[in-house]
Amino acid sequence: MKTLYFDCFSGISGDMTIGALLDLGLDFEYLKAELKKLPVEGYELKAGRVVRSNLSAMKFDVEIEGDAGHPHEHHDHGHTHDHHHHENGHTRQPHFHRKASEILQMIAQSSIHPNARRIATDIFTKLAISEGKVHNIRPEDVEFHEVGAVDSIVDCVGAAIGFDALGIERFLCSAINVGSGFIHCQHGVMPVPAPATADLLRNATIYSKHANTELVTPTGAAILAAVVNPFGPLQNFVTDRIGYGAGTKEFADFPNCVRLMLGAESGASAEDVIVIEANIDDMTPQNFGYVTERLFGAGALDVFTLPIQMKKGRPGHLLQVLTPPHSADSISRIIFQETTTIGIRSHSASRTILDRESVEVETEYGKVSVKVSRLAGDIVNFTPEYEDCARLARERSVPLKKVQAAAVAAYLNKK
Repeated sequence: MKTLYFDCFSGISGDMTIGALLDLGLDFEYLKAELKKLPVEGYELKAGRVVRSNLSAMKFDVEIEGDAGHPHEHHDHGHTHDHHHHENGHTRQPHFHRKASEILQMIAQSSIHPNARRIATDIFTKLAISEGKVHNIRPEDVEFHEVGAVDSIVDCVGAAIGFDALGIERFLCSAINVGSGFIHCQHGVMPVPAPATADLLRNATIYSKHANTELVTPTGAAILAAVVNPFGPLQNFVTDRIGYGAGTKEFADFPNCVRLMLGAESGASAEDVIVIEANIDDMTPQNFGYVTERLFGAGALDVFTLPIQMKKGRPGHLLQVLTPPHSADSISRIIFQETTTIGIRSHSASRTILDRESVEVETEYGKVSVKVSRLAGDIVNFTPEYEDCARLARERSVPLKKVQAAAVAAYLNKK
């Protein structure tokens, strides 16, 4: 399973994350083309190599029209805790702002890849919920000033585009250096980590070392909160590629970068999941198919129903959904929206999964993908992809089991 490990020895921000993803191999032109699918204008993206305390890293910037000399900044408080105004020492017109609900709708209606759209929605939702909580505002009403809105959209969506383009399936994170001291923003003087950042990092291990300044921005924290599962020490990880993303601030003897390691976990790996379930006895059975489709689209890992007998002898169904923790809220909303249940239950569970990869084989009927599972490097399962086999069976007018058998034979011969 392709895994990304966030090494946050100098904190994290949105621009640092995208810089590191570019260093890992994300194509800059692809990133720009995908971001152009959003109705956001008036900005230019820049990326180039810099040196931070003798360490080479990629610096990513969002330059806003009319904001010359003040590029998107991490650690200098560029867009983070000022969702009403962009405060870099100059005044802006206060009426240019976008609500979180408008930005989420913009993301939902965009034509970027569905997986990137889902991740971006999760990141931005986490950001809006935490900002709303600490300022006593409804999440959907949190406002982002003109420049802050562009920065936040590019950060959240750009990171999601990168995760999707690199095919990352699982995210892990180190203990996080949050910095120390106080910051100045539109709300006055705030402690480090800022309130929204602290709220977003509730499940993470944090520490403070080397820098008397802010090292983690709310956007950086929102990225971690949306994708990382679990926060914890690295185990059995094999690194393939390493990318460094530079922050804006420079320290004399401390590299202000985030390090992303792309690789895979060896052997079987355990991860935390949420099990959400509901008893349903008054819904048209064919609607379950539609509900299932929506739940998988929202990031569910598995969805299934079981026949149950309810009170007074009524037949019903138990709908059970397996989801990553970061998708639990959106999954719950869909269940309430699309089913007749008036209550759901949820609990945490741990699941152990084998390393998996997809291998393409050539059969007399055409190409078929075979899912291969390994335990400590040894193959324990291999299964032809159903959709590939079914498509070829229809096209060639042959029994499905014949295509499946041919795929298994082709894989065994390939080994």
